[in-house]
Amino acid sequence: MYLRYFLLVLLLPIGLHAKDVKDTVQLKPVVKPYKIIPRQATLKSLMIPGWGQLYNRQYWKLPLVAGAFVSLGMIANWNDVRYSKYRGYYYQVSLHPDDPTYKPPTTVAVPYEDGTIRDLDVNQLKRLTDGYRRNRDYTYIGMVLAWTLNVVDANVSAHLKTFDVSDDISLKVKPTVDYQPFSQSLVSGLTLTFNFK
Repeated sequence: MYLRYFLLVLLLPIGLHAKDVKDTVQLKPVVKPYKIIPRQATLKSLMIPGWGQLYNRQYWKLPLVAGAFVSLGMIANWNDVRYSKYRGYYYQVSLHPDDPTYKPPTTVAVPYEDGTIRDLDVNQLKRLTDGYRRNRDYTYIGMVLAWTLNVVDANVSAHLKTFDVSDDISLKVKPTVDYQPFSQSLVSGLTLTFNFK
């Protein structure tokens, strides 16, 4: 008999609590729509290349932007290493110390990656030095252009994503007739009305 009362006391609050849970209203969280602001996309893309594309949720463009900058960086490094190498050999031949009896060598032995050694004269070293420096500088210019295109792409994409393409864009044409008090005559015309959402 005590067992029945004991079970009733234990199970009654559980049953009442279960009823309370069923009667309560469950609120769903309110999810705000993602709003793209073109100015934000532009500023983020100016700070870090590709950040504007991430902000616009164009994730597929991120490997393109990163690939462009990594490729241009590797090309610039490759040209800079060779420029430094040939510049050192060129200065070795072309610089003359204050000693008037110094006679520079006509050629310099330049080792290559494959283990071969070539003798290069001053003109060849000058051409190689100038060529690698020019290629490195053009690559830096290419990086600036890639950064600019990255910013322009983020801005244009943000504007296109926020562009209104609803069916509410319409044009109404209405004829009008007005009285001109100075000339004391009627003037006819057209009124064009654009309706935007």
